[in-house]
Amino acid sequence: VSEDGNPAAALGIIPVGSANALARHLRLPLDPVDAVLAQVRGIERTIPVGKLECDGQIRYFTVMAGAGPDGALVYRMHAAQKSRVGRFAYYLRAAHLFATRGFPSFEVAYIQAGSQVSAKVTAVAVMAVRVRDLGGLFSGLTSRIASIEASELDLHLVHPPAWLSLPLWFVSSWLGIQRQNPLLKHVKAVAFACTPLNEAAIHVQADGEWIGRVPFRISIAPGALRIRIPQRR
Repeated sequence: VSEDGNPAAALGIIPVGSANALARHLRLPLDPVDAVLAQVRGIERTIPVGKLECDGQIRYFTVMAGAGPDGALVYRMHAAQKSRVGRFAYYLRAAHLFATRGFPSFEVAYIQAGSQVSAKVTAVAVMAVRVRDLGGLFSGLTSRIASIEASELDLHLVHPPAWLSLPLWFVSSWLGIQRQNPLLKHVKAVAFACTPLNEAAIHVQADGEWIGRVPFRISIAPGALRIRIPQRR
């Protein structure tokens, strides 16, 4: 990743993860060998990436980052554990976590894309998405217009109370009626920051890796990553 807009090398994507959200977004074959061949024969594209600043550290992400339930789940399950239990068991653990744990509220301050208007809301979950589909049971949680080439973040804000808004988020997403969900807000933002409202630990994740705890800030690093993509006919 290079924030000067001139990455020195192009990155290839090999789909060997559990969801392969980035590979699916790029329409790569899910077979690793076929994916490599498709990119070798493809073209290079320079894209923006998300930039997460937390606890004095900087982490870049291509797919998504968030805080709240997704951060808590990633904190509980490291990559080795997730691979060992399999996707179905991963879903069961996620359901158990959401059903048995309370999720505290925190403050989200964001700058809206286009208008540059600043706003603050209280949320129990926030998710910045860069792809159209997260895969599996989480596939409906994103917007179909999200793109890794966009210069803004596709921001999803889930309002309290968590016991109602989190199940409603999933149900309304699966049914395709997110716009009718009064506890869900969807905005295009160029940056946002989260701060705690109390002493509760609110976990943060980026691309499925635990990063730390709130507070944190996310913005866009334009032209920071060069990737190879299949040639489009």
